[in-house]
Amino acid sequence: MYFLGIDIGSTAVKAAVLRVGVDGKPDGVIGRGSADYPTYYPVPSGVEQSPADWNRATVSAIRSAVSCVDEHERRSISGISFSSQAGSIYPADENNVPLCDALTWMDRRATKEAEDVAAALGADNIRDKCGWPVAPTDCISKLLWLSRNKSEIFSAAKHFYTTQESVTGYLCGNFVTDPTGMVLSRLYDYKKGEYITEALELLGISADKLPTVAPCGSLAGTLLPEVAELCELEAGIPVYVGAHDQYCASLGSGVTENGQLLIATGTAWVIFGVSPSPISNPPYPAPCTHPINGRFGVMKSLAGCGGALGAFAASCGTTPAALDLEIEMEGADNKRAKLSDYFVCPLPPNPAIPHKDGVCVPMSVAEGKTPADTALAAMEGAAFEARALVEAFEAAGFPAGSEIVISGGASKSRLWLEIVAAVFADRKLYRLAEPDAPALGAAMLAATGTGAFGDLTEAAAMPRRIFVPADPAVTEYYSKKYQAYRRFALAD
Repeated sequence: MYFLGIDIGSTAVKAAVLRVGVDGKPDGVIGRGSADYPTYYPVPSGVEQSPADWNRATVSAIRSAVSCVDEHERRSISGISFSSQAGSIYPADENNVPLCDALTWMDRRATKEAEDVAAALGADNIRDKCGWPVAPTDCISKLLWLSRNKSEIFSAAKHFYTTQESVTGYLCGNFVTDPTGMVLSRLYDYKKGEYITEALELLGISADKLPTVAPCGSLAGTLLPEVAELCELEAGIPVYVGAHDQYCASLGSGVTENGQLLIATGTAWVIFGVSPSPISNPPYPAPCTHPINGRFGVMKSLAGCGGALGAFAASCGTTPAALDLEIEMEGADNKRAKLSDYFVCPLPPNPAIPHKDGVCVPMSVAEGKTPADTALAAMEGAAFEARALVEAFEAAGFPAGSEIVISGGASKSRLWLEIVAAVFADRKLYRLAEPDAPALGAAMLAATGTGAFGDLTEAAAMPRRIFVPADPAVTEYYSKKYQAYRRFALAD
């Protein structure tokens, strides 16, 4: 049996073909595909994408993934599901045709509207219902902005769609979404399983203009003939409701037991944990129901944590990988011996945890230091920030666990893995063998939906993980430096 997982990310779509034997034993991912799509910047703080581009990239990624398997296998795909970015939204007409491009989760033009939403509905009230604080990047604020600044389009809209149901609807004709992504809109009460009445009243819209919310992994519909032809697949393949990308990543990395943590490293670092109850202790973490019944996901982003290093390297005319290599060639231990009192916070202003004034500034080379020195201190800073956020999770009631899984760019750096393993030496650290955990998690949703796995817990036992041991000497060094970093960077 074959299952297709599709991950609609911030700038690209990735697809993965998962093969599962008739005995229920998975053979792993046997086909992968990827396709970029453009992002547009029409005005200051405006960040838009075209839903048509999401669809084209989805078709392209699927075709690439299924081309890796023979024709008989691609015609034998038994199910499709999704991992998706959240917080991007656009208006559509009665035929589901977009009336303008989507305002993405990166769009920040609704600053005034976010303040107005918080004032009108109560910031604590919205956070209690959906788990997330009101922000310019959320859907309710952007819809209020649309109503004020593009009133003709807003009034003409018969539907408002976010990314997941947009692509789901394109594939099967049913524009249905899931709770884990919809909570980020700040329009959905995950505890009651319904849209927030006062939010709809503020916008002047009815719930039928928003997508149906269904459980992750439930049947959304079947693949339409015209789309199947484009994708080189058979029409009628079951299409299952997906999940937010971090929830799919938790499935694809095997992080599904209470107390387990996933550190997804990229432009931002996201800390995701699994808990037996929703944990919401402002300003972190943000909870929602997990695709596995009876469990909850809690998450918080360290915005720009990885991207800061890339921007810094570019400003120095080099790359993070080149700086990493330079540190390795000189000897990380030799560098550490000279940098015990040198700290770099790789976060932009307004981070997840309160910081001291003047700490979150653009990275630069301090006097007497080299770019490689600054890069190493920034890599340490990222690990320290992750540690501080995990401690904040635990202070809010997150259950202490024994495992952390790391995925993404930092997991490909031996040096960064060494640092993270030492900073989290009280837990076992694992890196993933599978590079595309969100797409794999989506495929697992499809496989469970068809009955190939008994449940998602059984499916989540599949991902292969590689243990990363902590060096005792490095652990001792970072145990001391972490406490010094807290005194340097974090507010009381």
